Amino acid sequence: MIRIELDEAALGATRIAIGPLCETSCRLHLARAHGLPSWPYEAWAVRAGP
Repeated sequence: MIRIELDEAALGATRIAIGPLCETSCRLHLARAHGLPSWPYEAWAVRAGP
């Protein structure tokens, strides 16, 4: 396990984000043509398909 200790100033200056490429690959996987994704994403996949 990696442990990183930060003081208040360092923690306040820290930003955490998910990269756009990860988001894109997840959405492409959800919109695949060979079936609908599971419940939370089904309506989105149907709307995003066309």
